[in-house]
Amino acid sequence: MKRFWMRSLLCLGLCAALLTGCTFSSVQPAESPTDPLTGQELVWPGQRPVAIPIENDTTNTTQWGLSSASLVLEALTEQQQATRLCLVYPAVGAVPQVGPVSAGQDLYWRLLVGQQVLPVQRGGGQFDQNYLDYYSLRAVDALEVGTNAFSCDTAWQNAPLWHTNGSALSGVLGGLNISPALTESRVTDTASSSSDSESGTDAVLSVPSLLPMQENGRLPDADAADAVSVRVEFDAQNATGFVYDADSRTYKMLHADGTPQLDANNDQQADFDNLLILFSASSLRDDDYTLDYDLTMGGGVWLNEGHLWNITWTQGSETTFCLYDSNGRPLTLTAGRSYLALVSSLTGQELTVQSSTGENLL
Repeated sequence: MKRFWMRSLLCLGLCAALLTGCTFSSVQPAESPTDPLTGQELVWPGQRPVAIPIENDTTNTTQWGLSSASLVLEALTEQQQATRLCLVYPAVGAVPQVGPVSAGQDLYWRLLVGQQVLPVQRGGGQFDQNYLDYYSLRAVDALEVGTNAFSCDTAWQNAPLWHTNGSALSGVLGGLNISPALTESRVTDTASSSSDSESGTDAVLSVPSLLPMQENGRLPDADAADAVSVRVEFDAQNATGFVYDADSRTYKMLHADGTPQLDANNDQQADFDNLLILFSASSLRDDDYTLDYDLTMGGGVWLNEGHLWNITWTQGSETTFCLYDSNGRPLTLTAGRSYLALVSSLTGQELTVQSSTGENLL
């Protein structure tokens, strides 16, 4: 394995030069609104995405909802603890059975704030609550609504596998004074609204895409064309792997021990069209336990259909990522489901990408 941190530091100079050029012009205008999470056809217009952190401990192999999430986020947010995955769906109505629901993580809300995300959680720490309060975000919290929206296996009395679904969540939103719809005052994409207004039709509320995506986009030459094995090591106890499947043209998700990471809803292995591993500087917060991440800029890697690109990124407006290839040109991803990991050097995190012959590509 090769440490990435020196590569990331070398990218920062390029990122700084590109920061002022970070605009939405890197995404080609679409003829109709697209899903802000996948860049594909918009199925849930005017609806808030739903984000649900779930447990990812190596001893727990029961996870619901992985195979149908539009976006999966992962980062080590607390030292000497397992990572938590954050599953993101385009609307409340799109949420299948999901769990085991874990404590809220402000890092994930920070990444998704531009999408007007609706957080779902089972409690949360000081920083989680501070963030929700500061941005006036109301979460659906299992510790507040209990069995009105969540269920758990009776055999897990001390550490219950809390899970929920879209129908159960919908049933408590009114009582919590939470709207599942996008709020017009916070929508920053006004182009479609003005166009609809001129044509006399109702405006379709939409938000900027989290990642620049489009169908059938023209891609720059890859830095490596045989990137089939990926391992993100967050610490000695936490790692997530992927193996490229040529038949489905997706990356199949693996547990740290190399076994398939399955969705308990259907026994399907979670897979993704895009893998984004972003290098971010991190620091310990005041509690000397929780990790904070710099979301300003950094380097990283994008993998798609067995190809690898070295990239740089910025997030200058809290609404979207701007991505650039190794030559500093704006990069647009292929539309589809994505896995996004933030990794840092603070805890010795490492990324390994290998070819089909076992050659290290980083």
